[in-house]
Amino acid sequence: MAKLTNKEEKRCDIALASIGLFCTKGIQQTSIEEIAKSAGVAKGTIYLYFKNKEEIIFTIWDIITKQHEIIFQQKIKPEMSAKEKILEYYNFNDIGKEYDKEQLLILFQQFVSSMLIDKTKLYTDYFESFFQKDYDFILACLEEGVEKKEFFIDDVNTLTNMIIILLKGVLVKAKASNMGFDDVQKTITIIIMKKLLLNSITLKEENMIMIH
Repeated sequence: MAKLTNKEEKRCDIALASIGLFCTKGIQQTSIEEIAKSAGVAKGTIYLYFKNKEEIIFTIWDIITKQHEIIFQQKIKPEMSAKEKILEYYNFNDIGKEYDKEQLLILFQQFVSSMLIDKTKLYTDYFESFFQKDYDFILACLEEGVEKKEFFIDDVNTLTNMIIILLKGVLVKAKASNMGFDDVQKTITIIIMKKLLLNSITLKEENMIMIH
């Protein structure tokens, strides 16, 4: 078990050491040799831990996502509303304290660039699995909100899909417009607030009108 833990730690160290390279050179332009040099290991050592460069990228996001989930779970309280949980889930400011937040944004932009030209669908499949977790979380929160009369939503699946599509759009726009981390965070918060307020106020008013 100890060896497995050490191997996993080494795997994480190699992946995280490559972030700077991917941000400055781009994913496609970064070689395994450069990653090995950045991590302070031999080129052959990289292949003991990763099959290819894509696995390194995905490992980086797995590490960051796991860290974000840990921070999120520490902040969640039983009395929080569904809206508060969703907003906290998409608050990335604390993860920005663990890593360089602008680097994380650039890395994600590089990821999107690679996905757009990827013929293997590895990036696309990972991107979709990445957002499937978000979909499941938002859906669960919306269903909780409906049950507690916080939201008045006719179709939680449709609204969840709508939020996910808008979030994907923000990340793609961030690359095209060179948006900074804080601007992206602000835009995501506004989108979520607008969608949740629309369904907690407008539909409630419609129901009241129908009653009268």
